[in-house]
This record gives sequence, C-alpha cells and structure tokens, in this order.
Amino acid sequence: MHGTECPSRAAIEKNTIDFYRTASGTRPDLRVVEIDGRRLIVKDFSRGDRLFRAIVGPILIRRELGALKKLAGIAGVPQLVARIDRYALAMDHIAGAPLSSRPEGGKRAVEPATLGSEFYTRLREVIDAMHSRGVAHCDLRSRGNVMLGEDGQPYVVDFAACAFRGRGINPFTRWVFDQFVLADRNAVLLVKQRMSPELLTDDERAELVRQLPFERPAKFIGENVRTITRRLLTRRGK
Repeated sequence: MHGTECPSRAAIEKNTIDFYRTASGTRPDLRVVEIDGRRLIVKDFSRGDRLFRAIVGPILIRRELGALKKLAGIAGVPQLVARIDRYALAMDHIAGAPLSSRPEGGKRAVEPATLGSEFYTRLREVIDAMHSRGVAHCDLRSRGNVMLGEDGQPYVVDFAACAFRGRGINPFTRWVFDQFVLADRNAVLLVKQRMSPELLTDDERAELVRQLPFERPAKFIGENVRTITRRLLTRRGK
C-alpha cells in the first residue's frame, strides 16, 4: 500500500531501529522500522505469551486491520501499510508523543505546557470523521491512545478495542454503536479535563457531570474481561 511492499519478517528484524514497547503478557511489540528511508510502526503479537498470542493476538490484529482500512485517508489516524501475517501489521510512523507522557493540568512544573483549544477542536474533528466511517474507538480515555504530533496535531492510535457500525437497519445495533460514539465524544472532554481543565466551557463541565447510559456496567465488564484474559492466557497474569 502507498507504494511500499509488505516487509518480510527478516526485513523487519534487520531494519528495526527502536522499540516503543516490547512484548509482555497481553502487550505486543511496537517496533520502529526504517526501510528505504521510510519509517513504519510494526505492531506484533508473535513474541507475546503463547496462549494469548495464539488465541487473542490474531483477533486483535484483524480488528485493527479492519479499522485502519475503513479509516484510510483520514488525517489524524495512522495509515495502514500492510498486514505482515496473522500476528502483525505495519502502519505509517507518527512523529510525536502520547498525551500520557505530558504533565496533567495543575501538575506542570513549567508554563506554558498546556495544549491549546484548537488541539481539542481538531481532535473532535478526527473523532467525528472516524464515526462517519463507521468506527468508534472505545478506548480514548487512555491518554496513551491520543498523540501530540510534532506538527502540533492530534493523532488517534490503537484500534484493537474499536467497535464497528453494523450493516443494515437493525435499530438495536445502531443504538449500540451510537452509545460508543457518545463514549468517544465524552472521552475527548475527559482528556481535556485532565490535560487542560482551564479550557473547559460551562456546557462541557455540565456534560461531564452527566453519566452515560450503561457507563458503569460497560466499565465493569471491560475491566473483568481484561483481568480474566490476563490470568488465563498469560504466564504472569499481566
């Protein structure tokens, strides 16, 4: 895709220049690979714990692959390069850092460190564009999934937990997807609250006070599914 052939595993090993993260438990390798002057990110479950790698890893790769295909061409989302195999895929490298590496609002040692209001406006635009393609992220509350690019723009990464809008006109599946959309939009405000609380408007503060439908049961189910998966399918239960 985009003029780059699918890199082989030998090429990936030879041309790895850095690791954002190494495989551990349920987490995949995140390699920075440079081939022919182009930097890629390779997400790879092949070195994860055996059971998780065999059972869950391919499912997560298929889900992220499907999301990136649907989101092709949207600025603010990594562009898919190729699927390596059932355990790995390659996407364009984004120069920048996750918001989790930045100080939260009220904890800054040096000013100014805050993000401007235009950052959150653009982030909401990226999210809306994703929703228009039928993809809800579902894990934007994790600040590690939102990046500040070196160009000052927001980027949304890691679509392993995403949800897709169902086909057809089934009202229930449409309603469920709409709840994920609301959760994504609410998550943008939560990020803004943690990183730049001084930028919240009165309407946004009021929106954050309102609890979303099924927020508590969804959180409970999600946390317990992750815990059970780690305990059953990883050596260290992490």
